[in-house]
Amino acid sequence: PMVLDAESMYCAEQINIPDNLGEILKAYSKEVIRQQPVNIYEFSARYFAQLDQQEDDLLDEGVEGLPRDMVFSIVAECNDFARDDLEHSKLRELCEAAGVPQQAMMNALGLMELAEEEERVQWKQFVVALCTQVSGIEDVTAFVKLLMDPLMFGNDDGLIAKAEFITLFDWWSTVDPSIGAELKITLYENLEAGGDFVGYVQFMDALKSTGAVGDDEE
Repeated sequence: PMVLDAESMYCAEQINIPDNLGEILKAYSKEVIRQQPVNIYEFSARYFAQLDQQEDDLLDEGVEGLPRDMVFSIVAECNDFARDDLEHSKLRELCEAAGVPQQAMMNALGLMELAEEEERVQWKQFVVALCTQVSGIEDVTAFVKLLMDPLMFGNDDGLIAKAEFITLFDWWSTVDPSIGAELKITLYENLEAGGDFVGYVQFMDALKSTGAVGDDEE
């Protein structure tokens, strides 16, 4: 059995709070309220054991190791609802059906920094946050290439309406520290020269003109 550290604490400097503690406790509390377990201790033991196993599975694949098919499945299911937001419970249900580990879902929701009282989630924003854990998505160019896949948000020609692209890119910029406000302004100005849709080639040309990537990058 685990032995709890009973060492006394005398000052705030002795307290080291993990960065994700609040999100973990929030998700745990919601599950307790939702399921109303008879034995809170047994439920808690099972809940955190399952969470620990899911985190181990995710770490075995790497933080960025979610397969793209999981995200494609979520996008397809969410599109069927024909609305921009979904209840937390419905989004959780879709993630479980697609095989997304609970820890990965919590990580994505944590990146969104939702207000406590929000009961619904902008599902496209959630998908953008989830893409930070998808295998092979290591930078903004890989993200945009995935974004424009017809199984994501691109049309059959791999194009996205410019207004929607800007919204999705804005969301990505909140989780990618390499994208600053000045880069976005210049990028969007460069995209204005095109039509109503954005493709990957047009995006890359606009990005190169900001100096963020070299001419030899695809």
